[in-house]
Amino acid sequence: MDTDTCAPDPSRQRNGVVGVLYGEFTDTLNDRVRYSVSLTERALTVQRISSSPGRTKVVFNLTDCVGCRAYRGPDGADVGAYFTAYFYPFKRRWMSAGVARQRVEQCFRVALVQDPLANLQEAERWAPLPSCGLCLTGVVYAEVRRPCRVMILVNPHSGRGQALQLFTGHVQGMLTEAAIPYTLVITEHQNHARELVRKADLSQWDALVIMSGDGLLFEVINGLMDREDWQEAIQTPLGILPGGSGNALAASVHHYSQ
Repeated sequence: MDTDTCAPDPSRQRNGVVGVLYGEFTDTLNDRVRYSVSLTERALTVQRISSSPGRTKVVFNLTDCVGCRAYRGPDGADVGAYFTAYFYPFKRRWMSAGVARQRVEQCFRVALVQDPLANLQEAERWAPLPSCGLCLTGVVYAEVRRPCRVMILVNPHSGRGQALQLFTGHVQGMLTEAAIPYTLVITEHQNHARELVRKADLSQWDALVIMSGDGLLFEVINGLMDREDWQEAIQTPLGILPGGSGNALAASVHHYSQ
């Protein structure tokens, strides 16, 4: 979406939304299609500008946002800049009564002036959004401040051998979108994670994330408790990405944390 005007004013109210930022954008594929975009502390609201009374408005809750970024386009001759936000709101599954988080990408083009640097600076004012609250790591046992550095331990034999495939197919992209630096460790044998965590320099990590069944989580906890500094080490935030066959522990903790 291309932008023609952008006049941030915290006191300005448009379309019933008090905007921290406000801008008018055009679609990247059709510059005749225009949108008004308002950003508050809680939501990003996108509404098509039209003379028709039934205008379409979409509100994205920032608690569903995993990340955003500002950048120049691939065409060096393009003076515009872009910012993209990534959301994972709950939506109904196709042909199912259940709901699941589904990826929604919102991309906007900023071309206020003919100065590429000025346009990029404007895009950077919109990204990052003020809150990216979706927990990427399933169930987390302590608060994790962002940006954070994460060690992810995956048992490739979990979930009938599909845990690593689940990580590369679903989780890896979300981590990139959220700009979270991580180190992936693929366990090679029983108690590998326990030995690694027992010896690791935990100051390099803000959280440990386990993608497996219940067994690998127990290994990590035991490794933390084996350390001489176990009282401090056990305070390390832990996350579970269910990658096993049953995932009973992750399901139970998630249920009682709601």
